[in-house]
Amino acid sequence: MNETSSSSPLRQDGRLMTDRARVEGDAAQAVVMAKQYIDENFCEPIHLDDLAAHVGMTRFSLSKRFRQRYGVSPYRYVCQVRVRQAQTMMEQGLRPTDIASETGFFDQSHLARHFKRLCGMTPRQYRTRCIQSVGQ
Repeated sequence: MNETSSSSPLRQDGRLMTDRARVEGDAAQAVVMAKQYIDENFCEPIHLDDLAAHVGMTRFSLSKRFRQRYGVSPYRYVCQVRVRQAQTMMEQGLRPTDIASETGFFDQSHLARHFKRLCGMTPRQYRTRCIQSVGQ
C-alpha cells in the first residue's frame, strides 16, 4: 500500500502524521470545542461528565488538557465566564439579585461567593463603583 494514499492524513509539508500527533490534534480540538460550548451555554447547568461526552473525551482527560491549555479547570472557567457576564449586566444597571439566575448561578450567595473570589469585592461593591464612575 502506498504511504501517501488519500486515506492517510498528511501534514502541510506532505509527510504522514503519526498516530500520536493525530490524537493530540483531536484532543486539542476537543478542548477548544469544550471552551466554545461553555462560552455559548454558561447560563445552563454544565456538568463535567456531560461536557466530556459532548466533545468525545473522558472527564479526566478533558480536565487535564483544559487546564494545560487555559490554566484553569473547566469548572473554574465556567465561573469566570459567568462572573464576566454578571459584571457586564451590573454595568448596565441590573441588580445582583436579578443577575444570579440569568448567569447560571444557583442563587445570589453563589454569585457573591464566586464574584468576590474572582474580583476581590462583592457584587454590590462592584455595582456601587460602576454607579459612582458613571456619575463622575
